[in-house]
Amino acid sequence: MHIRAITATMCALGLSVAAVGAVPEHFQPRAKELLADSIELEESEHQLNVIYFVGNDREPLADYERRLSELLLYVQQFYGKEMARNGMGAHSFGLQMQENGNVKIHVVRGKKKHTEYAYGTGHNACLEEVNAYLDAEPGRRTSQHSFIIMPTYYDEQYNDMNPGGVPFYGLGINCFALDYAHFDIKHLGQNTPEGRLLTKWYGGFAHELGHGLNLPHNLGTVSDNKAYGTALMGAGNYTFGMSPTYLTLPSCRILATSETFVPKGYKAKFYSQYESPTIKQCSFKRVGDTLELYLETDANVVNVNAYIQDPPFQVNQDYDAVPFACTMSRNATAHTTAFVSMPLAEMATLRHLKKGELALDVLVQTYDGSRFRWRIPFDLSKVPADGSIDMGLPMFWRGY
Repeated sequence: MHIRAITATMCALGLSVAAVGAVPEHFQPRAKELLADSIELEESEHQLNVIYFVGNDREPLADYERRLSELLLYVQQFYGKEMARNGMGAHSFGLQMQENGNVKIHVVRGKKKHTEYAYGTGHNACLEEVNAYLDAEPGRRTSQHSFIIMPTYYDEQYNDMNPGGVPFYGLGINCFALDYAHFDIKHLGQNTPEGRLLTKWYGGFAHELGHGLNLPHNLGTVSDNKAYGTALMGAGNYTFGMSPTYLTLPSCRILATSETFVPKGYKAKFYSQYESPTIKQCSFKRVGDTLELYLETDANVVNVNAYIQDPPFQVNQDYDAVPFACTMSRNATAHTTAFVSMPLAEMATLRHLKKGELALDVLVQTYDGSRFRWRIPFDLSKVPADGSIDMGLPMFWRGY
Protein backbone atom coordinates (compact mmCIF):
# COMPACT_ATOMS: atom_id res chain seq x y z
CA MET A 1 0.00 0.00 0.00
CA HIS A 2 1.31 3.46 -0.88
CA ILE A 3 2.31 5.74 1.99
CA ARG A 4 -0.40 8.25 1.02
CA ALA A 5 -2.97 5.45 1.22
CA ILE A 6 -1.68 4.61 4.69
CA THR A 7 -2.19 8.21 5.70
CA ALA A 8 -5.72 8.20 4.29
CA THR A 9 -6.51 4.96 6.11
CA MET A 10 -5.27 6.36 9.40
CA CYS A 11 -7.34 9.50 8.90
CA ALA A 12 -10.46 7.37 8.63
CA LEU A 13 -9.98 5.87 12.07
CA GLY A 14 -12.13 8.15 14.18
CA LEU A 15 -10.05 11.16 13.28
CA SER A 16 -10.85 14.49 14.83
CA VAL A 17 -9.49 17.76 13.56
CA ALA A 18 -7.70 20.24 15.79
CA ALA A 19 -9.34 23.54 14.93
CA VAL A 20 -7.24 26.64 14.56
CA GLY A 21 -8.17 28.74 17.55
CA ALA A 22 -7.27 32.32 18.31
CA VAL A 23 -3.65 32.93 19.14
CA PRO A 24 -3.45 33.39 22.94
CA GLU A 25 -3.81 36.99 24.00
CA HIS A 26 -0.63 36.90 26.08
CA PHE A 27 1.48 35.97 23.01
CA GLN A 28 3.50 38.91 21.70
CA PRO A 29 2.55 40.76 18.48
CA ARG A 30 5.24 39.10 16.35
CA ALA A 31 4.00 35.64 17.36
CA LYS A 32 0.41 36.61 16.56
CA GLU A 33 1.54 37.88 13.17
CA LEU A 34 3.48 34.71 12.33
CA LEU A 35 0.74 32.36 13.55
CA ALA A 36 -2.10 34.27 11.84
CA ASP A 37 -2.00 31.99 8.79
CA SER A 38 -1.99 28.75 10.78
CA ILE A 39 -3.63 25.77 9.12
CA GLU A 40 -5.87 23.20 10.77
CA LEU A 41 -3.80 20.21 11.87
CA GLU A 42 -5.12 16.71 12.35
CA GLU A 43 -5.28 15.87 16.05
CA SER A 44 -2.49 13.47 16.99
CA GLU A 45 -2.86 10.23 18.91
CA HIS A 46 0.52 10.82 20.61
CA GLN A 47 2.24 14.02 21.69
CA LEU A 48 5.87 15.03 21.89
CA ASN A 49 7.26 15.14 25.43
CA VAL A 50 8.69 18.65 25.81
CA ILE A 51 11.15 18.91 28.69
CA TYR A 52 12.92 21.93 30.19
CA PHE A 53 15.89 20.46 32.03
CA VAL A 54 17.97 22.41 34.55
CA GLY A 55 20.75 21.41 36.92
CA ASN A 56 20.15 21.61 40.66
CA ASP A 57 21.97 24.96 40.80
CA ARG A 58 19.94 26.68 38.06
CA GLU A 59 16.45 28.01 37.36
CA PRO A 60 14.62 28.21 34.03
CA LEU A 61 15.32 31.41 32.13
CA ALA A 62 12.82 34.26 32.35
CA ASP A 63 9.54 33.88 30.46
CA TYR A 64 10.65 30.49 29.07
CA GLU A 65 7.12 29.08 28.83
CA ARG A 66 5.71 31.86 26.67
CA ARG A 67 8.84 32.12 24.49
CA LEU A 68 9.17 28.39 23.88
CA SER A 69 5.43 27.95 23.32
CA GLU A 70 5.49 30.53 20.51
CA LEU A 71 8.57 28.91 18.97
CA LEU A 72 7.20 25.37 19.24
CA LEU A 73 3.83 26.26 17.73
CA TYR A 74 5.49 27.99 14.77
CA VAL A 75 7.70 24.94 14.12
CA GLN A 76 4.66 22.68 14.46
CA GLN A 77 2.95 24.73 11.76
CA PHE A 78 6.05 24.58 9.55
CA TYR A 79 6.09 20.78 9.73
CA GLY A 80 2.33 20.59 9.16
CA LYS A 81 2.39 22.89 6.14
CA GLU A 82 5.28 20.96 4.59
CA MET A 83 3.48 17.66 5.14
CA ALA A 84 0.41 19.10 3.41
CA ARG A 85 2.47 20.50 0.52
CA ASN A 86 4.03 17.08 -0.01
CA GLY A 87 0.65 15.35 -0.14
CA MET A 88 0.78 13.77 3.32
CA GLY A 89 -2.13 15.70 4.76
CA ALA A 90 -2.07 18.38 7.47
CA HIS A 91 -0.22 16.26 10.01
CA SER A 92 2.40 17.52 12.44
CA PHE A 93 3.91 16.37 15.71
CA GLY A 94 1.41 16.52 18.54
CA LEU A 95 1.91 18.88 21.48
CA GLN A 96 0.33 18.80 24.92
CA MET A 97 -1.46 22.08 25.43
CA GLN A 98 -2.54 24.05 28.49
CA GLU A 99 -5.83 25.88 28.84
CA ASN A 100 -4.12 29.26 28.44
CA GLY A 101 -2.75 28.27 25.02
CA ASN A 102 0.78 27.58 26.15
CA VAL A 103 2.50 24.32 25.32
CA LYS A 104 2.82 21.96 28.28
CA ILE A 105 6.53 22.05 29.12
CA HIS A 106 7.69 19.72 31.87
CA VAL A 107 10.38 21.22 34.10
CA VAL A 108 12.80 18.52 35.24
CA ARG A 109 15.41 19.47 37.82
CA GLY A 110 18.59 17.43 37.59
CA LYS A 111 20.38 15.79 40.49
CA LYS A 112 23.69 17.40 39.52
CA LYS A 113 25.02 20.87 38.80
CA HIS A 114 24.22 22.33 35.41
CA THR A 115 27.81 22.02 34.19
CA GLU A 116 27.71 18.25 34.73
CA TYR A 117 25.24 17.91 31.82
CA ALA A 118 27.73 19.13 29.23
CA TYR A 119 27.72 18.93 25.46
CA GLY A 120 28.99 15.54 24.29
CA THR A 121 28.96 13.92 27.74
CA GLY A 122 25.90 15.00 29.68
CA HIS A 123 23.13 13.51 27.57
CA ASN A 124 23.12 10.04 29.13
CA ALA A 125 22.64 11.28 32.70
CA CYS A 126 20.06 13.78 31.49
CA LEU A 127 18.08 11.14 29.58
CA GLU A 128 18.15 8.79 32.56
CA GLU A 129 16.62 11.44 34.80
CA VAL A 130 14.11 12.59 32.17
CA ASN A 131 12.91 9.02 31.59
CA ALA A 132 12.58 8.45 35.34
CA TYR A 133 10.46 11.60 35.59
CA LEU A 134 8.21 10.66 32.65
CA ASP A 135 7.65 7.13 33.95
CA ALA A 136 7.01 8.17 37.56
CA GLU A 137 3.31 8.93 36.98
CA PRO A 138 0.81 7.26 34.62
CA GLY A 139 -0.07 9.48 31.68
CA ARG A 140 2.91 11.78 32.06
CA ARG A 141 4.68 10.23 29.06
CA THR A 142 2.64 10.85 25.93
CA SER A 143 4.97 9.21 23.38
CA GLN A 144 8.41 7.67 23.06
CA HIS A 145 9.79 10.95 21.63
CA SER A 146 11.28 13.58 23.95
CA PHE A 147 12.53 17.07 23.10
CA ILE A 148 14.86 18.26 25.86
CA ILE A 149 15.73 21.95 26.14
CA MET A 150 18.46 23.21 28.48
CA PRO A 151 19.52 26.80 29.26
CA THR A 152 22.91 27.90 28.02
CA TYR A 153 25.96 27.98 30.20
CA TYR A 154 26.97 31.38 31.53
CA ASP A 155 30.74 31.48 31.95
CA GLU A 156 33.84 32.98 30.33
CA GLN A 157 32.96 31.29 27.01
CA TYR A 158 29.14 31.21 26.81
CA ASN A 159 26.48 33.87 27.28
CA ASP A 160 23.24 35.14 25.72
CA MET A 161 25.03 36.36 22.58
CA ASN A 162 27.14 33.20 22.33
CA PRO A 163 25.04 30.41 23.84
CA GLY A 164 26.24 26.85 24.21
CA GLY A 165 27.84 24.31 26.49
CA VAL A 166 24.84 21.97 26.69
CA PRO A 167 23.79 19.00 24.48
CA PHE A 168 22.47 20.09 21.10
CA TYR A 169 21.86 17.09 18.83
CA GLY A 170 19.50 14.24 18.05
CA LEU A 171 19.86 10.82 19.66
CA GLY A 172 17.40 8.39 18.10
CA ILE A 173 13.91 9.28 19.32
CA ASN A 174 15.30 11.93 21.69
CA CYS A 175 16.78 15.30 20.82
CA PHE A 176 18.36 18.26 22.61
CA ALA A 177 18.31 22.01 22.07
CA LEU A 178 19.17 25.07 24.13
CA ASP A 179 17.54 28.19 25.54
CA TYR A 180 18.96 31.68 26.07
CA ALA A 181 17.52 35.09 26.94
CA HIS A 182 17.15 36.27 23.30
CA PHE A 183 15.62 32.99 22.11
CA ASP A 184 12.43 34.77 21.15
CA ILE A 185 10.33 34.66 17.99
CA LYS A 186 10.16 38.47 17.93
CA HIS A 187 13.65 38.38 16.37
CA LEU A 188 12.74 35.96 13.58
CA GLY A 189 13.82 37.12 10.13
CA GLN A 190 15.48 40.30 11.35
CA ASN A 191 18.91 41.22 10.03
CA THR A 192 20.15 42.12 13.50
CA PRO A 193 22.60 40.37 15.83
CA GLU A 194 19.65 38.84 17.71
CA GLY A 195 17.90 37.90 14.46
CA ARG A 196 20.94 36.21 12.94
CA LEU A 197 21.60 34.43 16.21
CA LEU A 198 17.99 33.24 16.32
CA THR A 199 18.19 31.80 12.80
CA LYS A 200 21.20 29.75 13.84
CA TRP A 201 19.73 28.37 17.06
CA TYR A 202 16.07 28.24 16.04
CA GLY A 203 17.05 26.57 12.77
CA GLY A 204 19.08 24.12 14.82
CA PHE A 205 16.11 23.69 17.17
CA ALA A 206 13.87 22.70 14.23
CA HIS A 207 16.62 20.56 12.64
CA GLU A 208 17.48 18.57 15.79
CA LEU A 209 13.78 18.12 16.45
CA GLY A 210 13.60 16.52 12.99
CA HIS A 211 16.21 13.98 14.07
CA GLY A 212 14.22 13.25 17.22
CA LEU A 213 11.16 12.62 15.02
CA ASN A 214 13.09 10.01 12.93
CA LEU A 215 14.58 12.14 10.14
CA PRO A 216 18.05 11.63 8.63
CA HIS A 217 20.05 14.34 6.93
CA ASN A 218 19.27 15.19 3.30
CA LEU A 219 19.98 18.21 1.14
CA GLY A 220 17.30 18.00 -1.55
CA THR A 221 17.36 17.60 -5.30
CA VAL A 222 18.48 20.40 -7.61
CA SER A 223 14.87 21.01 -8.69
CA ASP A 224 13.48 21.12 -5.16
CA ASN A 225 16.24 23.41 -3.93
CA LYS A 226 15.47 25.79 -6.79
CA ALA A 227 11.74 25.70 -6.10
CA TYR A 228 11.62 25.68 -2.29
CA GLY A 229 14.95 26.89 -0.88
CA THR A 230 17.12 24.91 1.52
CA ALA A 231 16.14 21.56 3.01
CA LEU A 232 15.79 21.78 6.79
CA MET A 233 17.57 18.46 7.28
CA GLY A 234 20.47 19.63 5.12
CA ALA A 235 21.73 23.16 5.77
CA GLY A 236 18.32 24.55 6.67
CA ASN A 237 19.39 25.13 10.25
CA TYR A 238 21.25 28.17 8.88
CA THR A 239 18.36 29.53 6.79
CA PHE A 240 15.22 28.86 8.84
CA GLY A 241 13.27 32.08 9.31
CA MET A 242 15.69 34.09 7.17
CA SER A 243 15.22 32.54 3.71
CA PRO A 244 12.99 29.79 2.21
CA THR A 245 13.42 26.46 4.00
CA TYR A 246 11.53 23.23 3.38
CA LEU A 247 11.10 19.52 4.12
CA THR A 248 11.77 17.06 1.31
CA LEU A 249 9.18 14.52 0.19
CA PRO A 250 11.29 11.60 1.52
CA SER A 251 11.43 13.33 4.92
CA CYS A 252 7.66 13.81 4.95
CA ARG A 253 7.09 10.17 4.04
CA ILE A 254 9.13 9.13 7.06
CA LEU A 255 7.15 11.49 9.29
CA ALA A 256 3.86 9.99 8.07
CA THR A 257 4.62 6.90 10.17
CA SER A 258 6.37 8.69 13.04
CA GLU A 259 4.61 8.11 16.36
CA THR A 260 3.76 11.73 17.15
CA PHE A 261 2.33 12.39 13.66
CA VAL A 262 -0.30 9.67 13.40
CA PRO A 263 -3.90 10.85 13.85
CA LYS A 264 -6.25 10.32 16.75
CA GLY A 265 -7.57 6.76 16.77
CA TYR A 266 -4.48 5.10 15.31
CA LYS A 267 -3.57 2.64 18.09
CA ALA A 268 -0.73 0.59 16.59
CA LYS A 269 2.46 0.06 18.60
CA PHE A 270 5.55 1.80 17.27
CA TYR A 271 9.15 0.73 16.71
CA SER A 272 8.85 -2.78 18.13
CA GLN A 273 6.90 -5.13 15.87
CA TYR A 274 9.25 -5.92 13.00
CA GLU A 275 12.74 -7.28 12.59
CA SER A 276 15.17 -6.36 9.83
CA PRO A 277 13.46 -6.63 6.42
CA THR A 278 14.39 -9.26 3.86
CA ILE A 279 15.31 -8.27 0.31
CA LYS A 280 13.78 -10.74 -2.16
CA GLN A 281 15.09 -9.10 -5.31
CA CYS A 282 17.21 -6.06 -6.09
CA SER A 283 18.39 -4.25 -9.20
CA PHE A 284 20.54 -1.12 -9.46
CA LYS A 285 21.42 0.09 -12.94
CA ARG A 286 22.26 3.10 -15.06
CA VAL A 287 20.03 4.04 -17.96
CA GLY A 288 21.66 6.93 -19.80
CA ASP A 289 21.97 9.79 -17.30
CA THR A 290 19.67 8.18 -14.76
CA LEU A 291 20.17 5.63 -11.99
CA GLU A 292 17.33 3.19 -11.36
CA LEU A 293 16.73 1.16 -8.21
CA TYR A 294 14.23 -1.69 -7.93
CA LEU A 295 13.60 -3.60 -4.71
CA GLU A 296 11.26 -6.40 -3.79
CA THR A 297 10.96 -6.90 -0.05
CA ASP A 298 8.65 -8.03 2.77
CA ALA A 299 4.97 -7.20 2.89
CA ASN A 300 5.46 -5.28 6.13
CA VAL A 301 7.41 -2.51 4.35
CA VAL A 302 5.44 0.72 3.89
CA ASN A 303 8.08 3.12 2.56
CA VAL A 304 11.48 3.09 0.85
CA ASN A 305 13.67 6.15 0.31
CA ALA A 306 16.95 6.25 -1.62
CA TYR A 307 19.80 8.67 -0.91
CA ILE A 308 22.90 9.32 -3.02
CA GLN A 309 25.80 10.84 -1.12
CA ASP A 310 29.49 11.76 -1.29
CA PRO A 311 32.27 10.28 0.79
CA PRO A 312 33.10 10.26 3.63
CA PHE A 313 30.13 8.16 4.71
CA GLN A 314 30.50 8.47 8.47
CA VAL A 315 27.93 9.88 10.89
CA ASN A 316 27.17 13.57 10.30
CA GLN A 317 28.92 13.54 6.91
CA ASP A 318 25.67 13.16 4.97
CA TYR A 319 24.26 16.70 5.03
CA ASP A 320 24.54 16.80 1.24
CA ALA A 321 22.75 13.47 0.63
CA VAL A 322 20.30 13.82 -2.28
CA PRO A 323 16.99 12.06 -1.47
CA PHE A 324 14.54 10.27 -3.75
CA ALA A 325 11.16 8.83 -2.79
CA CYS A 326 10.39 5.41 -4.25
CA THR A 327 7.14 4.48 -5.94
CA MET A 328 5.58 1.76 -3.77
CA SER A 329 3.32 -1.11 -4.83
CA ARG A 330 2.38 -4.69 -3.97
CA ASN A 331 3.13 -7.47 -6.44
CA ALA A 332 1.35 -10.77 -7.12
CA THR A 333 3.24 -12.55 -4.34
CA ALA A 334 2.11 -9.93 -1.78
CA HIS A 335 5.65 -8.61 -1.45
CA THR A 336 6.30 -4.86 -1.37
CA THR A 337 8.04 -3.47 -4.43
CA ALA A 338 9.82 -0.15 -4.67
CA PHE A 339 11.10 1.64 -7.74
CA VAL A 340 12.86 4.98 -8.06
CA SER A 341 14.44 6.85 -10.96
CA MET A 342 17.33 9.14 -9.94
CA PRO A 343 18.48 11.59 -12.65
CA LEU A 344 22.13 12.54 -12.33
CA ALA A 345 21.19 16.16 -13.06
CA GLU A 346 19.32 16.24 -9.74
CA MET A 347 22.58 15.34 -7.94
CA ALA A 348 24.69 18.16 -9.36
CA THR A 349 25.36 19.47 -5.83
CA LEU A 350 27.45 16.38 -5.00
CA ARG A 351 31.16 17.20 -4.96
CA HIS A 352 32.22 13.72 -6.08
CA LEU A 353 29.65 13.22 -8.83
CA LYS A 354 32.19 13.65 -11.65
CA LYS A 355 34.69 11.38 -9.89
CA GLY A 356 31.94 8.79 -9.49
CA GLU A 357 32.80 7.99 -5.84
CA LEU A 358 29.35 7.74 -4.30
CA ALA A 359 27.14 5.64 -2.05
CA LEU A 360 23.52 4.58 -2.25
CA ASP A 361 21.68 4.51 1.07
CA VAL A 362 18.43 2.57 1.02
CA LEU A 363 16.10 3.48 3.90
CA VAL A 364 13.36 0.91 4.46
CA GLN A 365 10.45 1.73 6.77
CA THR A 366 8.01 -0.78 8.23
CA TYR A 367 4.40 -0.19 9.22
CA ASP A 368 5.35 0.40 12.88
CA GLY A 369 7.61 3.30 11.91
CA SER A 370 10.89 1.40 12.36
CA ARG A 371 13.68 2.50 10.02
CA PHE A 372 16.39 0.25 8.57
CA ARG A 373 19.30 1.38 6.40
CA TRP A 374 21.45 -0.42 3.87
CA ARG A 375 24.49 1.38 2.43
CA ILE A 376 26.13 0.42 -0.86
CA PRO A 377 29.27 2.35 -1.93
CA PHE A 378 29.66 2.32 -5.71
CA ASP A 379 31.66 3.67 -8.62
CA LEU A 380 29.33 5.54 -10.98
CA SER A 381 31.41 4.54 -14.02
CA LYS A 382 30.89 0.85 -13.20
CA VAL A 383 27.12 0.83 -12.75
CA PRO A 384 25.88 -1.41 -15.59
CA ALA A 385 22.87 -0.87 -17.81
CA ASP A 386 21.42 -4.32 -17.07
CA GLY A 387 21.13 -4.11 -13.29
CA SER A 388 23.65 -6.87 -12.71
CA ILE A 389 25.86 -4.93 -10.29
CA ASP A 390 26.86 -6.95 -7.24
CA MET A 391 25.26 -5.11 -4.32
CA GLY A 392 26.33 -7.69 -1.74
CA LEU A 393 24.16 -9.06 1.01
CA PRO A 394 21.82 -6.47 2.58
CA MET A 395 23.45 -5.28 5.80
CA PHE A 396 20.66 -3.36 7.50
CA TRP A 397 20.98 -1.44 10.71
CA ARG A 398 18.06 -0.09 12.71
CA GLY A 399 17.53 3.63 13.09
CA TYR A 400 20.32 6.15 12.53
